[in-house]
Amino acid sequence: MNTIKHFFLLLFLFLPGVLGANQTSANAVDLHAEIAQVYDFQPHNLDKKQIEEKSAVLDQFWSKAKSQREIYVPQLRRELANFSNPSFFLYDGSKLLLSLSNDPADRKIVLAAIIHSDLRDLQLIDYFLLVHNMAVQGEDTTAAAFHILDEPKFQVFIPQHVLTLAQNYSLIYMLFPEDQGFWLKPAIERLRTEQDETAQKSLLLLLWYAQTPDSDGAIAAFYNDASKENASRSFANELAHRKDSLSMTDRAAALSFSSEESLRRERRERMKSVSDEALLDFDSYTLKIVAKRK
Repeated sequence: MNTIKHFFLLLFLFLPGVLGANQTSANAVDLHAEIAQVYDFQPHNLDKKQIEEKSAVLDQFWSKAKSQREIYVPQLRRELANFSNPSFFLYDGSKLLLSLSNDPADRKIVLAAIIHSDLRDLQLIDYFLLVHNMAVQGEDTTAAAFHILDEPKFQVFIPQHVLTLAQNYSLIYMLFPEDQGFWLKPAIERLRTEQDETAQKSLLLLLWYAQTPDSDGAIAAFYNDASKENASRSFANELAHRKDSLSMTDRAAALSFSSEESLRRERRERMKSVSDEALLDFDSYTLKIVAKRK
C-alpha cells in the first residue's frame, strides 16, 4: 500500500472518533453557556411577572433536555459538579437530572449539588421531600439535611396530614430513614461549633433521638459548657432527664421486642412515611429504646 493510500485509510478509521470528540466538546461548551443564560437569576429576587417569564424559559430548557437525553445527561452530571454554576441551577438542574436518569450514582451528584442552592429560591416542601426520598433510598443525606440549619425559620406543611414540621423535625425526617452511622458523628461535631440557637436545639433533639452513648455524651457536654446560650443548655438538660419520666407501660412495652436493634430497625422503617401517625410511632419506638437501654 503506498503512503497516500495508507494516510487516507488511517484518516477514515480515526475521523469518526475525532469528530465525536469535537462534537462532545462543543456540546459541553454550549450547555455551560446555555446554563449561564437560562439561570441568570434567583427566584427570590423576582416579582410574579418575572417568575412567570422565567418559568417559561425553564420549561423550554427542560423540554430540550428531555428530547436530547443522550447529550444532556452526561453534561448535566458535569455541570452539577461545577459549584460555580448559578445556585438555582444546582437545584433545578438536579431535579432535571433525576427526571432523566435512575442511575444511583446520580443521586450522589445531586446531594452534593443541592447543598450549594439558596433556600430562599426554593419551595421548602420540595427540598424537604427530595432529601427525605434520598434518605429512604439509603443515601447519605447528612450535608443536604444540615443545609436547613442555615435557615432558622425553615418550615414545611404536609397538607395530606395537616402536619407542620419546623426545622427540628424536618431535620429528623431527612436523616432517620437512613443508616444512623452516616450522620451521628457529623451531628456531634456540628453541635460543638453551631452558634445559632434554633439549630442548636434541632441538633440536640436529633441526638436525643439517636439514643447512643456518644449522643448522650454530646448532650451532657453541651449542657456543661458555660459558653453556650442558657436557653439551649436548659433544653439539653431537659432532654438528658427525659428518661426519668418513663412509665411502667413504656418499660413493659419494650420487653415485647426481642432486641434494641429490632426497635431501631422498625423505627427507621416507620420514618419512611411522613405523617403525624408516623411521628407518634417514632416517639413510641424511641421510648421503648430508652427503656431497653436502661
